[in-house]
Amino acid sequence: MTQMIEKNTKHGMGVSLVLLSSLMFGSYGIWSRLMGSSDFGVFYQGWSRALIIILILTPIIFYKREVVKIEKQDRGWLAVFLLFTSATQAPIYYAFNHMDIGTATLLFFVTILITMYIVGAVFLNEKLTKVKIVSFAFALIGMYLVFSISITTFSVLAVSMAILNGVASGGEISFSKKLSSKYSALYLTWLSWLIIILINALFSFALGEIQHLPSLDVVWLYQIGYVIAGIIGFWAVIQGLRYIETGIGGLLGLMEIVFSIAFGILVFKEVLSPRVVLGGLVIVIAAAVPHLVDLIKKD
Repeated sequence: MTQMIEKNTKHGMGVSLVLLSSLMFGSYGIWSRLMGSSDFGVFYQGWSRALIIILILTPIIFYKREVVKIEKQDRGWLAVFLLFTSATQAPIYYAFNHMDIGTATLLFFVTILITMYIVGAVFLNEKLTKVKIVSFAFALIGMYLVFSISITTFSVLAVSMAILNGVASGGEISFSKKLSSKYSALYLTWLSWLIIILINALFSFALGEIQHLPSLDVVWLYQIGYVIAGIIGFWAVIQGLRYIETGIGGLLGLMEIVFSIAFGILVFKEVLSPRVVLGGLVIVIAAAVPHLVDLIKKD
């Protein structure tokens, strides 16, 4: 009886933590839009936020002695991983500030899904099962529904940036599989933010963006809020998946889309067209199908 209660308690904790992570990640659009009202440049906001995160993570990672030498055979994969990672901040910030948060999120999410399937099949020798093919087809349908209306409503550049960020994030997630078995998630995260500082700072200075000094201005509070949301979101999903099955975690993680769209509607009074809503439902189905099949097989 005690073991059953303990199991249910841990399960409930896992569900709560994954939902918390989805809430945090879903709030990215809010922080981006709030910061977008200032003169924080697209690349400056990326490298300054990355610097704050690095200052937080560095003492932890050295205390845990997780900085290790990258083996020669892994350096190529690390370079590819970091190349994708370097493009995961600025594009979505631009998209959130030049189109609806909900629409940008849907384009971003479905592109992640499609990219992961393509990279998995081409580079990671992952088989395209019938389930994945069905999911891929739904993802393409959802992409078409959202993209076709978005391209007539928003600028081509904004739509392209949402898609680019999805490709970058999908590649980052996929190629991390080549490294995660040998190197800790915290170490890879630390390396990711280092490259984000380097690339975004280079572009920021090259484009002549204003380099703000830290201050008590409200925009810096938004920046700190963005940082806190990212750190809590990352910690919560890692902890939560210790208590629940990955399939359940994947399904709960889809709430990030719901939270993001809800924030856009509630905070910024956005209105999604019926076609975009339909595309969003198709995208959620596409992402949910593999997880649902895995859970059914286990039962």
